[in-house]
Amino acid sequence: MSMAGSLQERWAALSPGQRELLARRFKEQGLDTIPLEERQSPRDAKVSPPAPESAFVPKKSRREETMDFSLFFFSGDGSTDEREKYRLLLDCAAFADEHGFAAVWTPERHFEDFGGLYPNPSVLSAALAVLTERVEIRAGSAVLPLHHPIRFTEEWSVVDNLSGGRVSVAFATGWHPADFLLAPVQTPEYYAQRKREMFRAIGEVRRLWDGEAVEYTDAAGTVHAVRTLPKPIRAPLDLWIATNGNPDTYREAGRIGAHILTGITGSKFAELEEKIAMYRQTLLDSGYDPASKKVALMLHTCLGESDKAIKAKVEAPLKAYLKTFISQQRNILDDYASLSEADLDVIVSRAFELYYEESALLGTRDKCEKLVETLRDIGVNEMACLIDFGVDPASVRESLQLLSELNRKFSVKEKME
Repeated sequence: MSMAGSLQERWAALSPGQRELLARRFKEQGLDTIPLEERQSPRDAKVSPPAPESAFVPKKSRREETMDFSLFFFSGDGSTDEREKYRLLLDCAAFADEHGFAAVWTPERHFEDFGGLYPNPSVLSAALAVLTERVEIRAGSAVLPLHHPIRFTEEWSVVDNLSGGRVSVAFATGWHPADFLLAPVQTPEYYAQRKREMFRAIGEVRRLWDGEAVEYTDAAGTVHAVRTLPKPIRAPLDLWIATNGNPDTYREAGRIGAHILTGITGSKFAELEEKIAMYRQTLLDSGYDPASKKVALMLHTCLGESDKAIKAKVEAPLKAYLKTFISQQRNILDDYASLSEADLDVIVSRAFELYYEESALLGTRDKCEKLVETLRDIGVNEMACLIDFGVDPASVRESLQLLSELNRKFSVKEKME
């Protein structure tokens, strides 16, 4: 029996509730669990399968606009015993600096092997700041509700000075309850209101970054007007909001004049196009120049000379990535408890095929170039290329050479020439 046939039977063996649950959860991550063969010839005439993203046509062409490329780190294995845990990060940052990439992003991750190399982006960014000369140093993302605004501003002001004014920060609300062991307030109410707390704290960070005195009350009840030091070089703070696709978050980012960092999550290209248009209209309505703000899209990235070879190379790490996502859900959602390993395997196998074909910069330069052009027409300004998802370091470095060619093709310099 073929692998496709085996998967088909295993998918059919899932209960309707399990299929619906998994389809919904994967859709939240921008993944579609409907198999390609069912898309092309649906067996149930009452259900119209979604069109593949390759058939999507943007509402307008933006061929005259440019696309930046940055390197995004997120999923390195923190449990490794290797002595050179950060060698790939340092080497890739140096490459990005030398080859005209826009930025290097490092995230904030806690208590999981997956992503455990990145517990504090300010610490790693300080190292990158002195290693590089031109590339922006970005938090992607800092979970602001886990930090006091004073401490956050102090740390990142140091990084900004070390870098000569190249700091940019994306803020996120956080989602895993265990992470909030680090929060300045540990109550269920604080966790439930973490999005509101993030935007409140952003206001304080902005004021502190600009050198204002902000009042805080100490343990004895005394009020202090605090100014943080050192003074940053780059002011005002270059600010991003990370979102998994919530339209309200797009609007809130537009209202405060923040850039957007997102993925193909909770939507497909048509929905993403609509959200970006809404975001830019909100910027305009709020008194900001929409052209001055960016939308960066995080995509798993590995380029090579052969689609077949790259697919074989990324299959195992990407499936592990997808399975990790579900496993994290199983830890906090009872709905996942009944899923067996065989259930997970069939879901992950289906998701991988669609992810590879439609939602990532994986394969040859020509294949990836078409996706970049589509995303540019949608209104995306930057490809945030996630490169550390388990592919061997040698292949990552080879991929960067091809990625730098894409960067040059879509760069301002080439268009001006």
